[in-house]
Amino acid sequence: MIQQSKIRAFYQVANEQIVLGETLGKRCGDIVAMWLSVPVVDSLNDDGFKISLYDDGGRHVADKTVTMGTVDSILSTAE
Repeated sequence: MIQQSKIRAFYQVANEQIVLGETLGKRCGDIVAMWLSVPVVDSLNDDGFKISLYDDGGRHVADKTVTMGTVDSILSTAE
């Protein structure tokens, strides 16, 4: 089994999460660099779009609240 880091994009309403897609990285540094470059949206403008970072072992690392445009740009880089 090939282990890859990934970013998963989802829309959250209350306690429900709707997965919109994910992008995988052949090297962990690629995904981490993408994760770090994504701006966080403040809580007042939270539309429910979020991304989660997972490490090479599939463990959840962190979440960020983002805009719909950011989700679109991340998913457009999906491999």
